[in-house]
Amino acid sequence: MSIEVIKGPNGFCFGVENAVNEIIKRLKKGEKLFTNGEVVHNKNVLEKLKTLGLKYEPEKDAIFVVRAHGLPPEEIERINKNHKIIDLTCPIVNNNFKLGVKLEQEGYRVVAFGKKNHPEMIALSGHVKNSIVTMEPFVVPDDKIAIISQTTSSQEDFFEFVEKMKEKNLGKEIKVINTICKVTVERENAAKQLAKLCNLVIVVGGKNSSNTRKLFQISTKYTRTLHVEGVYELEQELKTPEISEIFKKNNSSTLKIGLISGTSTDSKDVDDVFYYIIENYGGRELCMADLNNISRKELLEEVSSESFEQLLNEYEHMNQVGRGKIVEGVITEISATGLTVDLGGKVTGFVPLEELFKEIHEYKVGDKLRGRVEKINEEDGTAIISEKRPMEKFVLEEISKAKDSGKIIHGKIVERTKGGYKVLLENTVEAFLPGSESNIKEGEELPRGKMQFAVISFEIRGRRPNIVVSRKRLFQRLVDEFYTNRKPGDVVEGIVENVDDKGAIVRIAGITTGFVPNSEVSYNTSTKAKDVINIGKTMKFLIKEINPEKKRLLLSLKALLPDPWENVPKKYQIGQSVTGVVVSVKPFGFFVRLEEGVEGFVPIEEVFWSKKGNLNEVVSVGDFVKLQVLEINPEKRQMKLSYKSVAGDPWENLAKKMPEGSIAQGKVIKVLPNGVIIEIEPEVTAFCNISEISWNFVDNIEDVIKEGDIVHFQILNIDTVNKKIRVSIRKAIPNPWENFAKVHKEGDVVKAKIIKFVEKGYIGLCESIEVYIPKSQVYENLNLGDEIDGKIIKLEQQKDIYKVIVSPKAYDNPIATQKEQDKDFGKVSMEVNISDESEKQKQNTDGTVGGKK
Repeated sequence: MSIEVIKGPNGFCFGVENAVNEIIKRLKKGEKLFTNGEVVHNKNVLEKLKTLGLKYEPEKDAIFVVRAHGLPPEEIERINKNHKIIDLTCPIVNNNFKLGVKLEQEGYRVVAFGKKNHPEMIALSGHVKNSIVTMEPFVVPDDKIAIISQTTSSQEDFFEFVEKMKEKNLGKEIKVINTICKVTVERENAAKQLAKLCNLVIVVGGKNSSNTRKLFQISTKYTRTLHVEGVYELEQELKTPEISEIFKKNNSSTLKIGLISGTSTDSKDVDDVFYYIIENYGGRELCMADLNNISRKELLEEVSSESFEQLLNEYEHMNQVGRGKIVEGVITEISATGLTVDLGGKVTGFVPLEELFKEIHEYKVGDKLRGRVEKINEEDGTAIISEKRPMEKFVLEEISKAKDSGKIIHGKIVERTKGGYKVLLENTVEAFLPGSESNIKEGEELPRGKMQFAVISFEIRGRRPNIVVSRKRLFQRLVDEFYTNRKPGDVVEGIVENVDDKGAIVRIAGITTGFVPNSEVSYNTSTKAKDVINIGKTMKFLIKEINPEKKRLLLSLKALLPDPWENVPKKYQIGQSVTGVVVSVKPFGFFVRLEEGVEGFVPIEEVFWSKKGNLNEVVSVGDFVKLQVLEINPEKRQMKLSYKSVAGDPWENLAKKMPEGSIAQGKVIKVLPNGVIIEIEPEVTAFCNISEISWNFVDNIEDVIKEGDIVHFQILNIDTVNKKIRVSIRKAIPNPWENFAKVHKEGDVVKAKIIKFVEKGYIGLCESIEVYIPKSQVYENLNLGDEIDGKIIKLEQQKDIYKVIVSPKAYDNPIATQKEQDKDFGKVSMEVNISDESEKQKQNTDGTVGGKK
């Protein structure tokens, strides 16, 4: 039996390799580094880094390493307060974060296909605040959806997820951006092809690496597959009956064994596995790099001549596309992570974002691109290309000219360094930005986007240029130019930095700020900045006022909106009935919104027909009300409205509805010392004098009637001119005195219950009327509640009531002389007359009977 080991693509991806190599380089220099998790999902690599000194807990003077997965901005800011930071976030991953932020700013709800607890997705959620990370399709409440992916996800799974999302969100705008790393996709395709060709495939990599596990799952669909982390696991697996059987079955033929690894696996681990198989089982390696050492005849014995013709042609082209060589190709694809370039033959070039000379939006499919080969993977026929490396000399010349001419140079801040920041100019040349020249506040998050710089120092020391740049000087120059060239009425674009109860702060052109007061947000005066403006949103504004000396800007959002008052004279006429919603209630009237940006005012005199009352008892904020237009002044943006005109004057037909002498019902709304005010209907009140409340004597008015009581009354008089009504509560019921007089006469014996003391006697309640009991007509003092029998010794009519005097003595001594009784009658009459006169003086005072008290 012969064994052929066919190597598929293996080793680290670009981002992981960059992070691992940088950490190893720094550790070997003696730098103290620590991080917050696995730099790579590979046990062997982690053990090596640990041996070199990488820590997972912070220590004094140690530098924190941001892994290739990235971190949320808040976490980086927190760590940066106590430690220096090396950001080794994979450029492809970092571009995924930027893409998510951009999509969110464009109004999309970002949905990321990935695992919520994966470090890359945790970091994405920190950058894109409202993003949703999920692997299960669901109905998104938003109308605009952008679907991206974890860079290490399976492309097949991602496309399946996208289709299901489209099914669940029919009719919505769905934008799909495939952000899966190209290397991940290529590895998956290679695993599938390798599995179809081989009897056994060995996938090398960490068991907790998602992309490695996916390779294992793909290969398992087509052939027997092992997933091992290294030789120590392979040795055990090869001894199992299932694997031993594979070797026996192929005893008389060639056994093909495929080798492939995940992107988090060091190629050395794959080599160790390969050499173990060679040393223990014999055989030879068959891979792209060694095809030139295999005779044409041998190749044709193994596979079809057509396929190996292709392999030989590809290898021949690979020799032309070598590392360090300048190549030219055509852009065939533009993705969120970089450019795919056709280099001719079967070699595909990939230019990561960080190796582009221009911003990615400046490229288009079909453009030619020239660059230098930085890395080549001969197994899968791909090359990593740098466009910016060949441009370095040209860029240095431009920077030198910019230093003398004051021309602006573009670049990005890469990381914090001692005393300032490392900057990459034109995506190519490193420069230093002193902290004092940075315009970055202490603790502020590092700006990640493309920025402008002024060159303040340029010199060549040996082979490395020494370049110092400034944002502060450029910033001041740009600010001066802005305030010199701009004027009121200009439209500018800015990013909202802050929103509070007074308005919004907007950063304009990244160099100055303007203020948008609430009054300049909308023509609707109830709309505030916080209602329509969101922090981080890019918007256009009109310059309302500009002060170059104080560098102040007053901005307006509503000035860019259609003015609703332009159509008011056509839409509204005097006398027209309109409907609006109450937006505010003041002591002098209330304001009503008729439509967005158009409000009218209802003065208090246009609310009440009678005396001014409490507006809060009539309307509340949010009420819909019907009104009549009284005045329109478009120039002053004012409209006067009437509330009472729509309802009509309630006093107009009141005399017909309630003629004098009629009985009506109302609610007691005010109790006064001399009577009560009764609400008959809205805005119509009447007054009942204390003397008209009860047929009996009223000493304390609140003892017989209270606010809120519903009472019946008789209309005595209506004065529509002065809007006053007098009523009588007692006359709405039969006169109990008349009933009493009909059934009784002087000399009748009655019972009375003592209810009140007076100076010369007592008041007793007798059959619903009050009678007088003189002290001279009782044998002993009486108490409240006592009941007595007595004889009526006087029954005399006085207008609507009768004077009734009851004598217990006359009841006990019927033969008492008339002279004694007359003597007593004189005393009693005097007491009653004095009491009546006092009562008249008390009750003749009239109260307010119109309007509300």
